[in-house]
Amino acid sequence: MILNRILFLLILFSTFQNCFSQVNQNAKIESYLQNFQYDSAYITTQKAIKDLKVVSEEKADYYIKYSRILKSISKTDSCFYYLDKAEEFYKKKQNQSKLFYILTVKAEIARALTKRNIETNYIYEAEKLLPKNKSLECKYYFLNRRIALLAEYYNYIPDSVKKIKSIGNSILENQKEIEDKSLIAYTLNEIGYLDFHKNPKNAEQYFLKAYKIAEKYNSKMALIDISINLGRYSQQKESDYPKAIYYYQIGLKNAKSINNLWQIQQCYNELKNTTALSQDYKSAMCYGDSLNGINNVINEYSSTKKYELLENKFILESKEKEIASTKKNLFLLMTVLLLFVIGISVLFIYSKKIRLKNSQLSKLFRENQFLVSETNHRVNNNLQLIAYLISNVIRTKQHENEKIEFVKLLSKVEAIATIHRHLYVNKDSQEINLHNYLSDLKLNFENISTEKNIALEFQIDNIETSSSTATYLGLLLTELFINSVKHAFQEDQEKKIDFTLSKINTDISFTYKDNGKNSQNKKIKPKLVEQLCQQLELEYNINTTNGFHFYFTKKLA
Repeated sequence: MILNRILFLLILFSTFQNCFSQVNQNAKIESYLQNFQYDSAYITTQKAIKDLKVVSEEKADYYIKYSRILKSISKTDSCFYYLDKAEEFYKKKQNQSKLFYILTVKAEIARALTKRNIETNYIYEAEKLLPKNKSLECKYYFLNRRIALLAEYYNYIPDSVKKIKSIGNSILENQKEIEDKSLIAYTLNEIGYLDFHKNPKNAEQYFLKAYKIAEKYNSKMALIDISINLGRYSQQKESDYPKAIYYYQIGLKNAKSINNLWQIQQCYNELKNTTALSQDYKSAMCYGDSLNGINNVINEYSSTKKYELLENKFILESKEKEIASTKKNLFLLMTVLLLFVIGISVLFIYSKKIRLKNSQLSKLFRENQFLVSETNHRVNNNLQLIAYLISNVIRTKQHENEKIEFVKLLSKVEAIATIHRHLYVNKDSQEINLHNYLSDLKLNFENISTEKNIALEFQIDNIETSSSTATYLGLLLTELFINSVKHAFQEDQEKKIDFTLSKINTDISFTYKDNGKNSQNKKIKPKLVEQLCQQLELEYNINTTNGFHFYFTKKLA
């Protein structure tokens, strides 16, 4: 009887200790998040998930929290694995409110990955569950993400603009009951974005209100995004470069404090462009070097994310199987040990010879790696030098017609430099990710587009292709862009260039459009474009009914 009571007390004490430990871990995580210590929150949440052996509501909530932490530290591709696990649990529990929240988080992460169709699908699925949601915070979080989607992709449609303003005003009218004040800041930011081109002064007022709220409540991610918008307003609408640089530097400082790679990348890119426009070429070069550095870090993340997802899944599943099959594993271990003892005598004879060969191979490998790295470094330096010399020539030219030919040459050199950088950063030098490559190429266009007041809209799917195909596609896009800048637009018109590269089954679809009035209803057949298409072995189409519209489809190798 006494032994049974002692055993009962021990079990009770153990249960109490585990509950206290979980509460303590959750408090730690919340403290880390409030102080923007995302790396510490990442490690602590990962431990909390591993400590909970059985999937419960507590573990499912940790999955959701962990996915949002992963997004904050730029490991976005891993988020969906944990959200799927949480969604699976709450579907069994038929908890519609939590499912509504999970779908909204998925929409936010899809937006960060620029997956427009996936984001739209998740946000509309969440909208179906809105009436069943019981949490005010989740409701306003959803409404904020809803207007963010509309503002980004449908800001030119009158009905969508009305809906954005209606939802936005609903959030602002109830801001007292919203605990997360970053939602208020983001809502003002999205409403301001609507007026950026049509009524810039009105947009500035919304941005400034959003900035004050984000600063007051220390909402750093919102503060960074709003600072970038204020910088763009000062640069594009007022040509006040010092003021634009001031806001970009505030954004950069805060992005560095929370180590958000994507926001750091944006700030460096805007600072590079603005300092170049203000003719501070030394600062522009420094910011360009910093941008290249952060691009390399992001590329490194991208190349390892797909392995990280599999690794996390393997660790969690292997732990569960290990508990269920201890006896079987022990038997297998004994068998392996027996085979090891039998084979070790044979392996010992050859081990010395193998070590010698490995040493020689390692030495040759290191020498080869050094030579390849040195060659890539020299090629990169030479391309940068050529680009710098061409830039100097452009600055000496007085007439626009003289400048444009050198700008055309500079864009081609930058296209080649970009493909070279992707080749030697990429572990598999035979394959290039077109999303990363052409997005980098877009950064090279932004100086010209900003100067000429041309709006650029790029939508590029994640597509892997050969380095030679990527090179020709990059040169083709560069040639089309320069032709638009040089020939397409009238000075007093609204200027816009759209580019889409999408994967449809085993084909890629390439669509390039400008709304240039000079091109309308004219027969256009650019020679260099035709030569590049011959190299790519494809048939293309040109339509000039409403500007210049170039498109083709091509089988993926």
